[in-house]
Amino acid sequence: MDHASKDRVIIVGAGVAGLTCAIALHRAGRDVLMLEAQDDVGGRVRSSRIDGATIDHGFQVMFTAYPTLRQYLDLPALALRRFDPAARIVRNGKASLVGDGLRDSGLLVDTLMSGAFPFADKVRLLALRTFVNTLSIDDCFSARFANQSTRNFLVSRGFQAETLDGFFAPFYGGILLDRTLSTSASVLLFTFKMLAEGDTVIPAGGMGAITAALAANLPRERVRVGVRVAAVRTNPDGVHSVSLADGSVLDARHVVIATDAPMAVQLARTAGVTLSEPSQALDCTTLWYRAERALLPGKALWLNAAADAVISHAVTITDVAPEYSEAGPVISATAVGASATLPDEDLDAAARTEIASMSQAGGMSVGTDDVAREVQRMTRLAVSRVPFAQFAQPPGARAQQPSTACGVPGLWRASETFHSSSLEGAARGGTAAAHATSLRNSPSHTGHTCTSPFSEPPVVWVDALSSTRSPMGIPFVRWCAIRLRYGRAPASSSYRATCSRSAMSRTP
Repeated sequence: MDHASKDRVIIVGAGVAGLTCAIALHRAGRDVLMLEAQDDVGGRVRSSRIDGATIDHGFQVMFTAYPTLRQYLDLPALALRRFDPAARIVRNGKASLVGDGLRDSGLLVDTLMSGAFPFADKVRLLALRTFVNTLSIDDCFSARFANQSTRNFLVSRGFQAETLDGFFAPFYGGILLDRTLSTSASVLLFTFKMLAEGDTVIPAGGMGAITAALAANLPRERVRVGVRVAAVRTNPDGVHSVSLADGSVLDARHVVIATDAPMAVQLARTAGVTLSEPSQALDCTTLWYRAERALLPGKALWLNAAADAVISHAVTITDVAPEYSEAGPVISATAVGASATLPDEDLDAAARTEIASMSQAGGMSVGTDDVAREVQRMTRLAVSRVPFAQFAQPPGARAQQPSTACGVPGLWRASETFHSSSLEGAARGGTAAAHATSLRNSPSHTGHTCTSPFSEPPVVWVDALSSTRSPMGIPFVRWCAIRLRYGRAPASSSYRATCSRSAMSRTP
């Protein structure tokens, strides 16, 4: 048995949510120990070096406008490399460039002349951009948007089917991993706002540089990798330790589960808790190739707008960040949805065919089959599968959001599921868990309002003594946290009053 600290917080999982939680707690002077089952930190945000090239764990980018995540990062130190605020849409054998002319005036003429979708919808796109700039992030996630699909919202704005299928489906399908546009309109507006207000970037050292930079804020001895937690151990007073896969036990006053949803459900079950987590996963598979030249040139994403597309989007990543490889261009090609589950060889064959088609549409080869031959000569560096790349975010999903508190004293959840399936959502989830854990540990705690990094109504955490009984005569546990949201009061007003009285009467 380990007796290192009676007040220690163990965080299980070293992804963005876990790392931001650990940083916030460490800065507050708490004793934090992070345990990661993989051989490095990062979770889904990791990079590897393969045959002289940087390979990210799936296709990922960062929006510099993310307000919470950027508070934890020194952005200049990451040597960020910027994508053009544009996309090259390939449809019916033609490639058209569509971009944000307000961010880059050089894109204005190409966008206006583009035949990707009707001119009237280009005006509507500009109006949508103007509209999202009037919204706060809170507004984006308000009920009027959260309860309708992206497709229905865009139709209500007057966009034609040609634009929905030819632009929004491949572009936002790549962001939301859902080409059907059935994701909540809130997520569309949130990502549109982030695109409009900041840059889309990758670090020169790969996306893994982000989580490595986060981990650098913590003492090395506070982060252990290659350590798998098997169970969370509890007693009648709550959490007291975790047991590891090797049979050892580590004491903890608090445990924060910061893993992906499937593992979180599994770990919580060992503490007798059934977590309410998103059950529908959205898959993403990215194939990485080294080519003889940049077959899909430029710093803009290439979008495959074909209705039967296997590859949703692709880019010559070394045109954006030359540091990804010194031995020739590297192309990433990403499949989402059902296509992402195809076997490696089927995906590889489809990717080569569709990369060749997109390249030819972009004018890389006229009247010859040289591109097709070049594509067949490409070296496949890796196939990166992320089976839980995002959780599904359909209309109404926010009404069933889980709580940071897991129902057992000392057990907490840090997760993107509290906000959005994004790096920003993960950072907010980690920050929220840190705030909740710190609040519960305060010696003078009697019922404080916790300022949440989400845009939510105030959250009140109330302690209750075991001697206190509810109006129904049911004893409260000795050490519990009762989460009350304005607008979501308990059924009985006397129940709230009882909780408040018991909190104020707590003996330090």
